[in-house]
Amino acid sequence: MRILITGAGGPSAISVWKSLSADHELHMADIDPCAAGLYLVPEDRRLIVPRGDSPELAPALHAACRARSIELLLPTVDSEFVPLASARADFEVLGVALPISPLEALEVCRDKNLLINRLRGLAPVPDSEPLTPAVAARVDTFPRFVKPRSGAGSRGAEKIASRRELEAQAMDGSLLLQEYLTGEEYSVDVYVHSDGRVMAAVPRERMKTDSGVAVTARTLRNEELIASAVRIAQVIGIRYVANIQFKRAADGVFKLLEINPRFPGTLPLTTASGIDMPKLMVDDVLGRDMPDGLLPFREIMVVRYWTEHYCDSTEWEKLCRR
Repeated sequence: MRILITGAGGPSAISVWKSLSADHELHMADIDPCAAGLYLVPEDRRLIVPRGDSPELAPALHAACRARSIELLLPTVDSEFVPLASARADFEVLGVALPISPLEALEVCRDKNLLINRLRGLAPVPDSEPLTPAVAARVDTFPRFVKPRSGAGSRGAEKIASRRELEAQAMDGSLLLQEYLTGEEYSVDVYVHSDGRVMAAVPRERMKTDSGVAVTARTLRNEELIASAVRIAQVIGIRYVANIQFKRAADGVFKLLEINPRFPGTLPLTTASGIDMPKLMVDDVLGRDMPDGLLPFREIMVVRYWTEHYCDSTEWEKLCRR
């Protein structure tokens, strides 16, 4: 297939490239000419695009798909998902598959307060509510945790250790005030077939992170996490790939942190464990027969390190002129 992947500077896009580059024609896109993933493909398969929050993104990608005869468009940047899902019909007219969750599910994942309220009573979620002066006035124990209602990764999230720190936060409801979860953090990579069958749920312990990406991790067969992730994916209406993050509470229960409805940056570990989700996605899009039930995986650990890719600087100069 001819596949266009966005977010070429991020670990998600490069992780997909590792799975699919040998068998498919991959094109890579990013807003930054310095994005590493752009240089993993030939020069004529590189593309500079608008930001994910720009109204020009969907038209630019639509034009690129038409000009390059793209068959599958795969966004990997959180801010791109809702705009592209809103324009899904335009891409389908071109015959371009867009294997991401439905718009409603993406909007729920984007608003963490809406996500928690949707799952309350159906799956383990932390005590949480939008931070306002009235909510702050009721707080009598610390530590607590605050994070933006919307946004990706850990940006804007912090531990609140005192009344003084709490009162320094925005009180306009844009932040969520939550119980502080004391235990270890896990991510569960799930694959949901386009028809709604959950085909895979692979828990990963995030043993060490750097800039929000796990650099040391291991897969573990934890039935509690698997069952919770499957239930959450079904309730929210996830399709294709999502990364569902949990942290253990003081009572030992794994509670939901957030859902990233995209390929994760630690995808190669899931692939090494026996479940190659990008290849599952391609088979799904092509309508190939796929097995029923959760796919098996093995427990394995990874440590990550830097590597280098060298090229002529004129390649970068050409991208800067686009």
